[in-house]
Amino acid sequence: MVRALDRWGGRLVGKLMDAEEAARLPTAAADRARALALAVAGKEAASKALGTGWSRGVRWRDVDVLLGPQPAVALRGGAAARARALGSSGRTWARLELRDGLAIGEVRLLS
Repeated sequence: MVRALDRWGGRLVGKLMDAEEAARLPTAAADRARALALAVAGKEAASKALGTGWSRGVRWRDVDVLLGPQPAVALRGGAAARARALGSSGRTWARLELRDGLAIGEVRLLS
């Protein structure tokens, strides 16, 4: 993620996150890369829980990752619509962690 931020910087963040989510990222380079890696892991895990990847109207920005001691994933737009079509209320359960240099995410849709 450090190399990706060095190469694409704000363009990468802008593709993955809306302005509100991006504003929550830390400013220090190492912390920013770590937070972005965890956010991407959460977004990818959510896309798999939805069964769509980044297709069928589900976009990166439709999945909002809130980092912290109790990480959360909020669905909106196409992601929320897909969750409802699967019988979910749109609420999620999320676990995000860094392990041996890898960002790992798990997201479950709740009814």
